Amino acid sequence: MKPRLAVLTEIIAPYRIPVFNALAKNSDLDLHVIFLAETDSSMRQWHVYSDEMCFSYEVLPSWRCRLGNCNVLMNRSVTAALRENEPDVILCGGYNYLASWQGLRWAKRNDVPFLLWCESTSSDQRGKHLLVESLKQNFLRNCDGFVVPGRSALEYMRQGGVPSEKIFVAPNAVDNDLFSAREQIARGKSARLRGELGLPARYFLFVGRLVKAKGVVDLLEAYGSLESELRSQVGLVFAGDGSMWAELEALSRSIFPGAVHF
Repeated sequence: MKPRLAVLTEIIAPYRIPVFNALAKNSDLDLHVIFLAETDSSMRQWHVYSDEMCFSYEVLPSWRCRLGNCNVLMNRSVTAALRENEPDVILCGGYNYLASWQGLRWAKRNDVPFLLWCESTSSDQRGKHLLVESLKQNFLRNCDGFVVPGRSALEYMRQGGVPSEKIFVAPNAVDNDLFSAREQIARGKSARLRGELGLPARYFLFVGRLVKAKGVVDLLEAYGSLESELRSQVGLVFAGDGSMWAELEALSRSIFPGAVHF
């Protein structure tokens, strides 16, 4: 009988769908993903690509609000979902939601190994609140294993007192064949596409959410600080959407010479 893996994670992120699809194809694994919410409309304008999701999953009933800098997410039916799925292993994507603690408690009560999927690093900004740090350390001590994407997250776990033998590295990866094929197509019609979009021949490109946390204002200011001769030859392109679009557009009008496109 194949071991049943339950993944407990916050939202349906588009870049996670291919990962879960790949895991679901593994003949040695029975995967079920439990999402705490479909998306977070207060921070991300992400479309849910449900037609691409080829794995077993469910979305729990939830309630969300923002209290200052805190993102509060409350769920119902966490333990019921785990009880119904009867996992042999739980992989949890974080420790900052009540559902994570509920999952940990259920795992301990039912003698099910509980692994933390952690992508944090020591360079991430944190308030270092004593109570928060104490709770985090308590959570880490109760985990049976840890999954990290690379060396920075690995070192962060070690700094938190986690033994190396409990940490497993699963690098973030992309489908190189897919992007290589798309790149060849794009290069073949690059001149036409630049003309249709009104883009300069040479430009810096940002792709992502237009929110302060992504450093978009820093990028625009850095472009504006370049020598005018260079700005007249090289543009700046923002590809994305977000709450700072209007502000960025307003700031970009003060940059001359230069070519900033959205």
